[in-house]
Amino acid sequence: MNEEVLYIPVILASVIGLIALNGLSYYSQKSKAIPEVAWVLLLGILYGLAADNTSMGLPELTLSADLILFIFVPLLIFGSTQTMCLHHFRKVLAPASLTATVGISISMFVTAFVLMALTDISLLESLIFGVVVAATDPLAIGAILEGNKKLSENMKLLIEGESILNDGFVVTVFGILALIVFENHIFSVVRDVGGFIFHVAGAIILGVVLGRVARFILKIWHAMQFTLVANITIALAFGSFLLADHYNMSGVLAVFAAALSFGYKQENLSKEFHLQEYVWDYGQYVANSVLFFLLGASVISQGSLSELRLAQALVVLITLLGSRIIALVVLRPFIKVDGAIISWLKLLVLNFAGARGAVSIALILLLPDSFVFKATFLNMTFLLVLGSLLLFPPITSKLIKQL
Repeated sequence: MNEEVLYIPVILASVIGLIALNGLSYYSQKSKAIPEVAWVLLLGILYGLAADNTSMGLPELTLSADLILFIFVPLLIFGSTQTMCLHHFRKVLAPASLTATVGISISMFVTAFVLMALTDISLLESLIFGVVVAATDPLAIGAILEGNKKLSENMKLLIEGESILNDGFVVTVFGILALIVFENHIFSVVRDVGGFIFHVAGAIILGVVLGRVARFILKIWHAMQFTLVANITIALAFGSFLLADHYNMSGVLAVFAAALSFGYKQENLSKEFHLQEYVWDYGQYVANSVLFFLLGASVISQGSLSELRLAQALVVLITLLGSRIIALVVLRPFIKVDGAIISWLKLLVLNFAGARGAVSIALILLLPDSFVFKATFLNMTFLLVLGSLLLFPPITSKLIKQL
């Protein structure tokens, strides 16, 4: 009987949450001022506040790094990438790769130097925070980009592709820095640079091979039912990530390469084949909603924003407004879209399209509990994610209207 009573508030909260989610989806699509994920995030914060009130009987929800990286990341990256055309993406591959590597490095050092100047945190520890918060998430502005006529398809591909590529780069650099800081790893140019190349190139090759194998299986089976294709693509998304991670390669880049390779040259396929895209659209919608709801609830259960000091808040503010734009301004002469150097207005769009997301939270959670600054980094990252999700989409929408 007690178990039944315990489940009642959970079921009631789920029903209310679904109704609220439908309402948020409707109004966010109409206004497009604040993205749906931002509303879901706020809904999660309200749930966290309610769960903190023990008299309501709601269970406390928390996020774990493994849940984000092994469940949500493969789904969201594959779902975002499978709709891209490899032929078109090649046109923005150079600027996307440049901003996802050199741009992230510049942003990482800017944040690290600011953190060092305002706190007593060392360089290597500051670099860990700098690279973690450099990762961007295109999901927050996906609704703004979708169907927008003022942005070219190449510009949209640059925004989405750069974000996915920089996630892979960030995870790789984070792993190297974590080894140096926490396991007394001595950096070696030959060994670590070689390992980095293997981490990246191996993941891309693995993803391409698995993607083509999946297409070959469907071809020899002469079966294009959407249920079969959906099953194959789900297996491809999780399989490529897990296999890459097992062999110490980038799971993010493996999923990205697998999705591009699988989806290349999709013309003249049956309608049933394309029905699986609706399955992925709904899967993305559910995964995205659950992820940001848990992220909001975790602000209350795992973070403590009230404990942030002024210096730490300043680091967050400077990082939010300055680190990425500095990197993009430095690289602007080399960022070409549609055959021309990107305009200053489009540069601002690219900057504010880079909201921070759950990957940053996952990497902070991967830090050892013995790390003295883990709680500080987590609180700062929570604030950075909240700020970017609430501020960046409206700014991006206004900038696009000026194009």
